[in-house]
Amino acid sequence: MSFIKYRQFGNKEYAYELTSYRDSQTKKVKHISKYLGVVVDKERHIFERRLFRQRTERLILDFGDSYLVSRFIESTQYGQLFNKVFGKYIETLLALLTYRLCYSSAMMYAETWYEGNYAKLQYKDAEVSSQRISEFFEAIGNEELYQSFFREHISNICKSKSGIIVDTTSLQNQIHIPLTSWGRSGEEIDKQIRFLLVVDKDTSLPIFFRTLPGNIIDVSSLNNTTEELRHYGLESTVVCADAGFFSEDNILDLYAKNINFLMRLPAVRTLYRELIMSEIKDIESPSNGVRYGKRGLFIKRKKVELFGKAVYAYIVLDPERKGRETSRLIRQTADEEEKNIELEYNFMRRGVMILISSFDIPMKEIVPTYYLRQRAEVLFGFSKDDINILPLRVHKEETLRGFLFLQFLTLIIFAQLKKAIGEEHTVEEILLKMRNLKCKVYENEIIIGEMTKEQKEICKILDVVVPKNSGIWESAAGRI
Repeated sequence: MSFIKYRQFGNKEYAYELTSYRDSQTKKVKHISKYLGVVVDKERHIFERRLFRQRTERLILDFGDSYLVSRFIESTQYGQLFNKVFGKYIETLLALLTYRLCYSSAMMYAETWYEGNYAKLQYKDAEVSSQRISEFFEAIGNEELYQSFFREHISNICKSKSGIIVDTTSLQNQIHIPLTSWGRSGEEIDKQIRFLLVVDKDTSLPIFFRTLPGNIIDVSSLNNTTEELRHYGLESTVVCADAGFFSEDNILDLYAKNINFLMRLPAVRTLYRELIMSEIKDIESPSNGVRYGKRGLFIKRKKVELFGKAVYAYIVLDPERKGRETSRLIRQTADEEEKNIELEYNFMRRGVMILISSFDIPMKEIVPTYYLRQRAEVLFGFSKDDINILPLRVHKEETLRGFLFLQFLTLIIFAQLKKAIGEEHTVEEILLKMRNLKCKVYENEIIIGEMTKEQKEICKILDVVVPKNSGIWESAAGRI
């Protein structure tokens, strides 16, 4: 006896003819399955079947890296969040995000990568040609979608109230759009945009980003950043920032919003000079000694007035840094005949930084708290080096915004992967090792190669199970 059974995979329905027979040994009824094809007209039993020799090998694809990334994303809260916010763009988003993580090459090569990777089976509806990618960037750069993501991201995932770290970096480019302007980066002046990143103080994970014209200095951007975060539901209690954000307007604004802060005092400020002249001479005392990791520091705390507000100034002297800087200064000034007060001051401030805080912080915690800011710098390092944010090659402001949005999302997954694998491995290392795991693709089945000991260890750390084989359509992104 025969009958037809239908199965739905992705957007298509497939028909199979099942023939019943009785197994003489087990005395049970079993079925022989025959593939009829894609359903064209179900009522009239019209099916389209490709001509192929059963189990004819079609492809060998890179498998392990993209499979690992997809399973890892599914295991985090971002799997559902991405699907909810990006809707019809989800498969293109996940395909390009995987590409940026695994290869970090120019977007023009994404289609070539896609054709040789398991991602083409995971994300069958992804549009990864150059023209479609530009259209995708323009679509996700839409302000409504941008705000929708950050409302969900900040309210459902980034719930920490412990504080934020704010930092910026310059992205040099030659794009002819208003956002690209001449600006200073370190000692250089170049055409650039500014990329502002907000990081959670506790988890070290990215919370938010902004793009600013290259001629906007850091000090001008802090107020709007805290305002935007407030609209997304993040009422921060502490802001850690570098000297670039130090200004009277920012300090008073933070006080008005009841946000505590810790910032480095710029050396050009009058208060900096006053504290050097009054506090440095007797700072190298055992009573001021503080251990910071493997380093020994001298720290003095003094309550001072700043813009009409009482704040705490922490004068921090690093003896090792003082030795290096003093030696350099001696070599530079040894031949000068006149030794004046300014030169004496320059010697006094070698190896010193001064931190300003709106709240009292224990002496042994002040430096570790300030250097939390390095987390943002580390993530910028990942962004520029590991996921190749530079150089920028988009040519419209809308596509640039979408491209940087993709970079930010990639940075989130990169940071989560880095945190999950620990200190013994790098993200680049595990993805390279997993890329060597291949799969063979047949018409109805994928056969996955044998895993090495290292690949098994990586999957164990990330709690990812790799099957020995898989149905082609069962691997689609619709599971997320």
